[in-house]
Amino acid sequence: MRRLSAVLVCLLVLGSLPPSVAGASVNVTISDVEVTPSSPAPGETVTFDTTVRNLESSDSPLEINDIAIRRSGGRGITEYERVSDLGSISPGSSLEVPLTASFGSAGTRDLRVIVYGRDRGSGESVTIRYPVLLQVEENHPQVDITANDSVAGVESGGRVTVANGLDTQLSNVEVVVRGQGVEMTKRRTVQATVPQNGSMTAPFRFRPRTAGDHDLTATVRYTIEGNTRRNVSRTTTIETDPLRENVSIDTEAVGSGNERALQVTVSNGANVPISDVAITARSENATFPRALIENVSASSSKRVRLNATMNEPRADVRVAATYDLGSETRRAVTETELRSVPGTIELTGLDIVRQGSRYQISGSASNVGSTAADSVLVRVVDTEMVTPATPNRDYFVGTVPASDFVSFDVYARTEGNATSIPLEVTYLVDEDRKTQRFSVDLNQFGGAAAPETPESSGGGQSGLLPVLAVAGVAVLLVVGVLVRRYRRGDDDLDV
Repeated sequence: MRRLSAVLVCLLVLGSLPPSVAGASVNVTISDVEVTPSSPAPGETVTFDTTVRNLESSDSPLEINDIAIRRSGGRGITEYERVSDLGSISPGSSLEVPLTASFGSAGTRDLRVIVYGRDRGSGESVTIRYPVLLQVEENHPQVDITANDSVAGVESGGRVTVANGLDTQLSNVEVVVRGQGVEMTKRRTVQATVPQNGSMTAPFRFRPRTAGDHDLTATVRYTIEGNTRRNVSRTTTIETDPLRENVSIDTEAVGSGNERALQVTVSNGANVPISDVAITARSENATFPRALIENVSASSSKRVRLNATMNEPRADVRVAATYDLGSETRRAVTETELRSVPGTIELTGLDIVRQGSRYQISGSASNVGSTAADSVLVRVVDTEMVTPATPNRDYFVGTVPASDFVSFDVYARTEGNATSIPLEVTYLVDEDRKTQRFSVDLNQFGGAAAPETPESSGGGQSGLLPVLAVAGVAVLLVVGVLVRRYRRGDDDLDV
């Protein structure tokens, strides 16, 4: 054991004092007081190993009645410990007696070890005093407690950091956290050593029972050089919020054709994360797989895709999300509808140009469905006032993919007071032929009138005949006039 340096100083002071008390036949001294630990911390037990020696020059034994340790000076008497009935010490012998005390605060302690005895030869009382100067210091490693935000009924966590700023390593370090009004789910950490100027971190988990303020106390127990066991505690106050639950699910139909699916969004508006989220969808006309999400943080959302196998074009679906919130299992439910929209052709972007009594109708065959439309044919419907015309009485569009379009041109001739031109579209969807009719209102289009072009070579010849007939008549008239003038012998010819 190290001897307290202050004790040595006191011993030097004692050089001017009588080191022993000599009675008629005894010569006794306190030869040593060894203090362990030499620099105790507040609240730590200090041992004062006191050695009382009866010198060889004594003629009789010394009977030891009591040995005590007291505060020196001040008002009143403060005695920390007294040991009684210790027997006798023969001349040339010694007795070692341990005394213990603890001090609740840091500071310097001026102490006295006092031996009360009796000379067995003369029967006289003997009192011996030995001064001890002790320095009590806040000499612990630094301890810090950090706790995460907490919510009533929900497990949270934190950590204790132990930083060793002592001049020796710590061994057999144990960190225990306890809480007022909380359930500790992980509270103890043990580490073999923490080197000088080193540190350790001890995680802990807790679950507050109620909202409000709660105290967390971390106690660190450790051993320093000389097998001195110490402990230090630190307390912090945490504020616990009430549990706020706000979890919802939203759905959106995605995919096309037979590859339809539900996109499910789990939104966590609670003030704690949710975990082990299981998403299911049920319907009489469709089946869906099950999806899992490990966790969704507070004030955030996550999405999953549930591919559908549909037995009918339409399915009513009930979607549920089961999740853990704190120590409880909760459930959120919504209902939606999923449709498998087949390929459907609409005529869009229509434009009409009039050419005499004939019209050119152009536009796009647009597929507004979710599957392809095959063998798409656009044609002019023959009626009393509308007749399909060349060059395109009908137009074979072919295949129009989902959400796509293909352009077309058809021609029609009208008679009388026709106000619209009927068009018919036929196509195949999943081997099923569909027919749709559209009416093109001529009054809604402002297409510029254009001269009608011939529909065939025969039509061009019939248009030239009146011109040739008029020219022929003019030639015959000129020839007749010339002949007549010639017969009259007219000199002047005026044609």
